[in-house]
Amino acid sequence: MEEIIGFDALYESAGKCKNGVMWKASVSHYILNIVEETAKLESQLKSGKYHSRPLRPFTVQSNGKMRTVMGVAFRDRVYQRSLNDNAIYPQITKSFIYDNGACQKNKGTNFTRDRLACFLQRFYRKHGTKGYVLQCDIKGYYPNMRHDVVKAVFEDHITPEVYALTEKVLDEQYPGEVGFLPGSQMIQIAGISVLDGLDHYIKEKLHVKYYVRYMDDFVLIHEDPQFLERCREEIAEQLNLIGFELHPKKTRIYPLAEGIKFLGFVFRLTETGKVIRTVLPKNVKLYRKKLRRLVNLAKKGRIPKEKVEECYRSWKAHAERGNSHNLLKRMDAYYKSLWYN
Repeated sequence: MEEIIGFDALYESAGKCKNGVMWKASVSHYILNIVEETAKLESQLKSGKYHSRPLRPFTVQSNGKMRTVMGVAFRDRVYQRSLNDNAIYPQITKSFIYDNGACQKNKGTNFTRDRLACFLQRFYRKHGTKGYVLQCDIKGYYPNMRHDVVKAVFEDHITPEVYALTEKVLDEQYPGEVGFLPGSQMIQIAGISVLDGLDHYIKEKLHVKYYVRYMDDFVLIHEDPQFLERCREEIAEQLNLIGFELHPKKTRIYPLAEGIKFLGFVFRLTETGKVIRTVLPKNVKLYRKKLRRLVNLAKKGRIPKEKVEECYRSWKAHAERGNSHNLLKRMDAYYKSLWYN
């Protein structure tokens, strides 16, 4: 267990955890006293005196929606990062299908978007543009996640020694039988793992070639809408076995020509086989409002202008993942106008 709770492992984990959060007093204190704090954490873990501290709920705004997430004490985050990076992640991801795209090394939103574009091009070479999409979303994914299901997934894929450590963290920080709130890396790993069985069912039992998943949002493409209807029924049955249900409004079958709204972009397949990606219009509208608010704060001296420019560059890098030349020209003009109005 030295690779998880040893001094070197915990010291390296603290270095990873501090990135982007050094402005927090608790983080600064830990890092300024990193040798002492790491030695204390190591001693508690090895003596069995370590216990996770209570989580701190807070709300964040994401795509215009308020969401509750959990804040994890920094020393707990250090330990959980070491546990995840050095044991849970390398063991549990061995069974993942390639098209499970969330929160993994060399994967993420860009990988998943590229994978969907790849599938659209492959589909075109066999079937042209005459196809259909089954797009699925799970209702209340984290709030309805059963603790026994999560523990069973971990227990099936990691060694007994690592599972004992994992179970202790889950029991101390998440009492009850149903529901988690994101914020902990442990829960992030649960989020990408709990549907692994469904991934294999769709690929190996339903034999769906064009399937990609990002957390609880997944897409199936096929030439036959009746086949996709059967897939929806069987997916619903499989989800019901582990305590989930498909979102009735966000899960639907529709023609491929309508365009696929996925991970902030609309994917359209042209008659020539080209895949066009455009940023979702509602996301552009939300970002314009955010940009206007940030510029106003900078004009009042409450935040530095450099912070606003950094935020805008980040959004532009996101938009550049699509066919966004004209959009970026309009946004540049809009951004410039905000500083002079």
